[in-house]
Amino acid sequence: MASTNASSGFRADIQGMRAVAVLAVLVYHIWPGVLPGGYVGVDVFFVISGYLITGLLVREFERSGTISLREFYARRIRRLLPAASATLLAVAAAAWAWSSASEWGDLAKELVASALYVENWLLVQRSVDYLAQDAAPSPVQHFWSLSVEEQFYIFWPLLMLGVGALARGRGWPVRKAFLVSLGVVSLASLGYGVYVSFVDPAPGYFLTTTRIWELGVGGLLAIAGGAEGNGPARWVRAGFGWLGMVAIAVACGFYSSRLPFPGYEALLPTLGAVALLYSRSGPGTALGTLLSSRPMQYFGDISYSLYLWHWPIVVFYPLVTGREVATFQDGMAVAAVSVLVAHVSKQFIEERFRHGRQGESLRPYAIGAGLTALLALSAGGLIFTGSRQAEAQIAAMEASGLDAHHPGAQAIANGQHGDFADFIPKADIARLDRGPAYGIDGSSRCIGSVPSAELMFCNYGNENAKKTVVIVGDSHAVHWLPALEVVAKSEHWRVIGLTKSSCAFTATLTRFASGGVDRDYTECRAWGRAAMDWLLAEKPDLVVLSHSPRQAVPGTPYGRSQEKIAEGVVAYVDELERAGIRVASIRHTPWQDEDVPACMARPGASVDTCSSSQAKAASKGSLNIAAGTDPYLHLIDLQRYFCFEDRCPVVVGGVLVYRDKHHLTATYARSMAPILAQELKKAMR
Repeated sequence: MASTNASSGFRADIQGMRAVAVLAVLVYHIWPGVLPGGYVGVDVFFVISGYLITGLLVREFERSGTISLREFYARRIRRLLPAASATLLAVAAAAWAWSSASEWGDLAKELVASALYVENWLLVQRSVDYLAQDAAPSPVQHFWSLSVEEQFYIFWPLLMLGVGALARGRGWPVRKAFLVSLGVVSLASLGYGVYVSFVDPAPGYFLTTTRIWELGVGGLLAIAGGAEGNGPARWVRAGFGWLGMVAIAVACGFYSSRLPFPGYEALLPTLGAVALLYSRSGPGTALGTLLSSRPMQYFGDISYSLYLWHWPIVVFYPLVTGREVATFQDGMAVAAVSVLVAHVSKQFIEERFRHGRQGESLRPYAIGAGLTALLALSAGGLIFTGSRQAEAQIAAMEASGLDAHHPGAQAIANGQHGDFADFIPKADIARLDRGPAYGIDGSSRCIGSVPSAELMFCNYGNENAKKTVVIVGDSHAVHWLPALEVVAKSEHWRVIGLTKSSCAFTATLTRFASGGVDRDYTECRAWGRAAMDWLLAEKPDLVVLSHSPRQAVPGTPYGRSQEKIAEGVVAYVDELERAGIRVASIRHTPWQDEDVPACMARPGASVDTCSSSQAKAASKGSLNIAAGTDPYLHLIDLQRYFCFEDRCPVVVGGVLVYRDKHHLTATYARSMAPILAQELKKAMR
């Protein structure tokens, strides 16, 4: 996203390309349905950055026989760090003012990671973390691309310096040595990107190693000198320019977030950007006139600040206004505020720091270190402190327990359907009300991760108890564990949670689709077989099944997917039946339209406005289907404790039911414990 003008002179066409890139990203983030592939604007930025940076480094080496790393990094710090630090500090302040305290801990990590330009590494880790999939979008997640660029800026000059020194020592042509060595690196990165896009696309999207080739092809063009005015005739170059623009436009209009990226599909917008650079479209051509127009030059000029500021504004807009960015008017408001803030940032931050004085190459390092330290200490300390406060509230709420003012599901059991004056947990800490299967930071303590088929267990009660109950499934099994922990104590049972992220206990191959990933979930099927073997060996008194009603089968519509998953469930139930093991399933938990804590935290929100109708929320998923086809599978139907009078209210008996759209708060789950205990006893008869 950085703006770097070649020393050979200003190029209006490159400034126009920046405008194309940033406007594509802006429209995609505000109106994704209008430009579903607008995210490829980032790929265009990568090509531009690789072209400009490599050109500067090549010319410096040819001029002086070396590359001044100190001066190079000083320029990068002056150009990038002040505006980025201002954005991150503003995000920290906005989070303190408007976001939920339960989100501060995770945001603190991202702020520090973004300040250190390793946000992409953090997102790689979270891309395979199912526990993070239902979290609210981070206001700094777009720093992943800036992190990739900064990491590129660290190793690329070192590589060129080494190759250049070797070429000089061996008497090789320097540019040819650069072309060969950097070409090999770029090809290796492209090959790895294609490989990862098929094998594990979620983390691959953010990896530096899968993105180097996009910056590298721009660098190769700069080394080859193909955009310096020599070569084919002007009309041939103009043709390349239009082809490049069409390639970028096609990718923006027809790509979608479900494409495995950056695989071979990324070649279209990336090579399109190379073609545009190669064309060197000047004001004398139709394309050059478009790129050189005043609006395009303006947006190109503020492109770095606009990229920095627009996404936090998109994220915080609903928190400030109480409205989603759902209408054209809301989108235009977000766009206008983004442009205004970017304009101010460009004039008063970027321009203030970008030009250094002669002999001041050490000053930017001191400024950079100071800004990073300030951000890490102030933002991180503030947000982690807030998170600890939220956790203290959760601990205090758990210690006080349910009471007459907050009976939760017991209100329904006692025939009380009326409203209660207030509710627990409060909306700003509801996300932390997860139960003992999760760590303080939200990480898994005893839940199998997506890329692993290893069995992990949550154990409650006495190991030598006379009765053993095992609940098997995904996070919808996990959210019953707080209730089962209470049941284990009250009934003197042994309760075991055998769970895996996003994995239904079925013999059918399912699909994992989240965070840009859409692939066969082979680890789930392997885990399911291993879980079955363990159950057959352990022979518990009861196996309870629970999983999301939105699991899917590869290449299969939703309704048929549920039927196929149900067939796989029945196959496993039959196997357990032959071993004499009783099996029950819990009817699917209703799924709300909106994130419940976020909705309830908005100004003017109410239980009614945040609750979905029973027709929309209550899904007839695979477990319900399986129970209807296999009489051995006992269905535990708890629907009346979630939905009544054609609504599925988000608050029942003074307790907030959900900690996102579809996972129960631990508090509400615990209020279900006596009810669940009775149902489990029926299933064991």
